[in-house]
Amino acid sequence: MQHRTRLRSRTTTRLTTTLRTAVITAGGIGLAVLAASPAAAAPAATTATITAPAAVTVGDTIDVALTLPATSDVFAYQIDVAADADAVEVVDGSATGPDGGFDSVEQDGDTVTLLHTRLGTSPAVSGDLAASFDLTATSPATVDLAVTSVTLVATDGSTTTLTDPTSTTITITAVPTPSPTPTAGPTSVPTAAPTAAPGGAGGTGSGSGSGTGTGTGGSVDPVTDTSSAPAGGALAWTGADLTPWVAASVVLLLAGAGLVVARRRASRARAEDAR
Repeated sequence: MQHRTRLRSRTTTRLTTTLRTAVITAGGIGLAVLAASPAAAAPAATTATITAPAAVTVGDTIDVALTLPATSDVFAYQIDVAADADAVEVVDGSATGPDGGFDSVEQDGDTVTLLHTRLGTSPAVSGDLAASFDLTATSPATVDLAVTSVTLVATDGSTTTLTDPTSTTITITAVPTPSPTPTAGPTSVPTAAPTAAPGGAGGTGSGSGSGTGTGTGGSVDPVTDTSSAPAGGALAWTGADLTPWVAASVVLLLAGAGLVVARRRASRARAEDAR
């Protein structure tokens, strides 16, 4: 009996030793594998830049561009930008980011938050990461757009936060008021001065009646011509050539005188015949 008990004790001891050796060996192999596997690295980024127009007018749309250069293993990110809510307002649905992800932008007071996450099947992004959103200028002001925080999330959930701020300044001016266009006034038509009839004592009236002399509508000062009247009478004043008329008058006078003389001779002849 003692012999059998010793044999069992030896067999149990050997089995326990063998199992312990196997567990130790397996553990060693597992540690070796874990030691050989690289640890998950946090997303990498060193800085951020922001650009926007330097000067705009109230009512203009402001395109704000953000860049994260030299990134690696970025599955999602959140960028906070400080902006004066009294001067600018975020445009809903204006967020853009890397292809293959979901983007959103919202404004809470003076902070605009830009979010991006990759879709379930989209790989993490690396390299220069570009994003943007739009603002509307609502009031004249000088606005500082400052990136206050950037949080990057890796595929395994580890995060990296950038706190080194970057900023740009925008000057918003009021819409200029157009100058009024001058309106042209009525144009006055000069009235011709009344003229007196030549050679008469009075002129025509300027009222509703018309006529010679002083006129019924008003009085007009006669215009006096101081030039000397030409010889030949009133007809000569008209400027007509009277030479043909004078010659015709002389002919008529001679013819009349001839008729008178002929009649006198005929009367004398009849008287002598009667005697």
